[in-house]
Amino acid sequence: NLPCDHMYDVVGSLCENNDKFAIDRMLPKVDKGDLLVIHDTGAHGFAMGYNYNGKLKSAELLLKEDGSVQMIRRAETPKDYFVTFDFCDILKND
Repeated sequence: NLPCDHMYDVVGSLCENNDKFAIDRMLPKVDKGDLLVIHDTGAHGFAMGYNYNGKLKSAELLLKEDGSVQMIRRAETPKDYFVTFDFCDILKND
């Protein structure tokens, strides 16, 4: 319930021109360490996501009507990323 009196660009971590969720969006003051929830990410969501620059996909959470949160897809791990490589023993011991 804070006033939306600060203007931000809400962007992802890739620092690319297409990695923007919102431009010039008025929001309450955001401090380092704050979490922002994006309820519908469109093409940035898991279904259309990809491993650009080796970036692993994050977990997918479902916010339920009662306010509880359920993880519906776990975050990817480095092992997930390399599992289809079959040219060396990079993950032999994992």
